[in-house]
Amino acid sequence: MTIRAFPISAALPAMSFRREMDRFFDDVLTPRAAVWQPAAEAREDATGFTVALDVPGVSPDSLEVVAEDGVLTVRGSRADRELAEGEKALFREGARGGFSRQFRLPKSADLQAVSAQYAHGVLTVRVAKLTPAQPKRVPVEVQQ
Repeated sequence: MTIRAFPISAALPAMSFRREMDRFFDDVLTPRAAVWQPAAEAREDATGFTVALDVPGVSPDSLEVVAEDGVLTVRGSRADRELAEGEKALFREGARGGFSRQFRLPKSADLQAVSAQYAHGVLTVRVAKLTPAQPKRVPVEVQQ
């Protein structure tokens, strides 16, 4: 005699459907902290590196830029827009909450020469290049 084990979902399709629908509505209706990463682009020119991040709606006060151990780290957060009294949100698109982005910098980056500017929802971080070491000519002294 052979005994076959059927998954509960195959034996009880209505129960499985209900469970899936419950899971769907839990995922849609349960508020969760949004995880997001702002879009970024990086450029290089003869004097340094530029990283630009699209951070519309992020307060400049919440932004933090750190250059350490060859890594540029940018952190910040975007808060929910406040609702006026008597107003209720029907839906909200766009991520909210904190973010953190890290960018590995080349060895030629000068981590002591970093600047950041915020304008029109774009954070622009500039990292200068180290000045290449110039050969030093050493005169030879003759001792008599």
